[in-house]
Amino acid sequence: MATTTQTQTLAKMKRWFAAACLIPIGFMSGQLMAEPAFKINGKAYTVEDLARDHQGKFYEIEQKRYELISDLAREKYLDEFWQGLADKGKVSVEKARNDYIDSRTKVSDGEIKEAMDQFKDYPALKDKSDAEKKKMITDYLKSKKAQDVFQSILSEGIAKKQLEIQYPEPKEPVFKLAITDADPVKYGPNAKDTKPMGCNGNACPITIIEYSEFQCPFCERVQPTVKRIMKDYQGKIRWAVRDFPLGFHNRAKPAAIAAHCAKDQGKYWEMYEELFKNQKNLGDADFKKYAQTIGLDVKKFDECVANPAKKIEIIDNNTRSGEKVGVTGTPAYFVNGRRLSGALPYEEFKKVIDSELAKK
Repeated sequence: MATTTQTQTLAKMKRWFAAACLIPIGFMSGQLMAEPAFKINGKAYTVEDLARDHQGKFYEIEQKRYELISDLAREKYLDEFWQGLADKGKVSVEKARNDYIDSRTKVSDGEIKEAMDQFKDYPALKDKSDAEKKKMITDYLKSKKAQDVFQSILSEGIAKKQLEIQYPEPKEPVFKLAITDADPVKYGPNAKDTKPMGCNGNACPITIIEYSEFQCPFCERVQPTVKRIMKDYQGKIRWAVRDFPLGFHNRAKPAAIAAHCAKDQGKYWEMYEELFKNQKNLGDADFKKYAQTIGLDVKKFDECVANPAKKIEIIDNNTRSGEKVGVTGTPAYFVNGRRLSGALPYEEFKKVIDSELAKK
């Protein structure tokens, strides 16, 4: 099973690579940076010109290339490993591989019983006979052990320098992102912490820019972590938010408009918290209710929401700025320009923040 999955993954990556190679890559090397890209009305553009404004997209391509080469190297190493066993045992490659894996993936009755107890309520096992459950569990355990076998072979090959990935792993760029007047900023864990606390503006050693949207469950999930960060690093940090509404969330942009209309009255963060607390209730009537809850002038709020052109321009600009630095989903964070993606635990943020503070 593992071999089939690996083959399918590699096939998919090869198809992607075939398309990706149409784009100049390797942009981090000086030689390719100077390569010509295209001309418009006689004006020449180099790869460097494009990479300057689209660092994230170029990095993603180069990272995919590195991953593809690494996967192909591992696949080739495993092929030669199985061939070596076959030559030694004077059997077919398939038999050599199967015998090697089977001898290392035996599953005991105790392991099966423990797994069946662990997964007894798993939906896939519902309405299955005991024999079918046992077979499914056994196949699952063998598959896991097979993965460990492959990894062990590869790790040993790397340790003995029989397998060496020589293609350089690309280094993710530090993105240059500047806070603008349109960005809501706070300096502490509470909604009212919008005044500098210990540091001011660019004097803050840590600046975090968040790309998120109010309908994203992962963005909501990370909120307690954000508050903890802002509390623990208060006096050293400022936090800004930029909109990145996803196309399949139809209430994300209206919610962002409501938040920016609240910003006009100095209460962006209060609305931000209300919207995340009530993710399943993002209708127009809900926005008006939240405006009342946080103490906005509701008439002014309604007028702002009814005429959203300027707010939409801000939101669209935020989205474009995120796309330029490689944001494709939410949440995404930039800690002094270093990108972190997803609803990460506190420890992942702390590691990057502490390393940035150490530089200072």
